[in-house]
Amino acid sequence: MTSKAFTIATLAACLVLCAQAVAARPHDGTLTSDDVDNTAVNEVDAHDSMSVPTNQSNSTEALQTTANIRKALTADKTLSVSGHNVKIVTNGSTVTLRGPVASAAEKARIAALARENAPGKDVVDQLTVKGA
Repeated sequence: MTSKAFTIATLAACLVLCAQAVAARPHDGTLTSDDVDNTAVNEVDAHDSMSVPTNQSNSTEALQTTANIRKALTADKTLSVSGHNVKIVTNGSTVTLRGPVASAAEKARIAALARENAPGKDVVDQLTVKGA
């Protein structure tokens, strides 16, 4: 077998083994495409007068407030993927939270984290509980 043929055969074998490993990996079922798809919510945003991400102020203070809240949410490992990905819009003295979350308890936790990380700001909780 030539060196080139051996290299091709080795690469093919690696690809087959990798494909088998991925296919054999157990899926824990905790995340489905329905869990992360909030297209319907985004479509409502396009026709809604509520605060949307494009309303985010570009002031240093507003960006820092939004970043502080996002860091707090992503650091909280008890929150779901949806909880980590809520919309946070800071404009003036108002922080608006929007998006679907997994439960009423998660909704309350996210609002509490936002209030802790946005001192002196009004936090408007427009989060929705999935299935409610």
